[in-house]
Amino acid sequence: MGTYHRWEDFPQRTVSYLAGRPNSEGIQIRILSAERIMLTQIVVRGGGTVPRHRHEAEQIILLQKGEARVTTGRESPRVLRAGDIWIVPSNTMHGVEYLGDVDALEIVSPPRMDNFIGYTIKHTFFEKEEEK
Repeated sequence: MGTYHRWEDFPQRTVSYLAGRPNSEGIQIRILSAERIMLTQIVVRGGGTVPRHRHEAEQIILLQKGEARVTTGRESPRVLRAGDIWIVPSNTMHGVEYLGDVDALEIVSPPRMDNFIGYTIKHTFFEKEEEK
């Protein structure tokens, strides 16, 4: 038996694990999560940055509007445009710089629990923090 929702029913908010990080305030998300998969709508106005990090979850990002400069593992940065799909394997260091206004959808499995405010176990590991 299915369940049905509308995006407007889910609050748009900032990304909790990016709190206090520079150039991230323009990034807004809406999250729908089931038991083993999570769908996130990403809306960026005026650009923004998610520093290089890694997590257990695999993710697929479909850029719907705008451009983003991404890095995956040790590969050189690459610019993605509307219609491009970016697949990030589990535990692979990656980061993104949104170039202006961007709309994207992200599919993640398993759900990234640290996206939920108040979750206390760290699941996202930023590159600079790991070097300490």
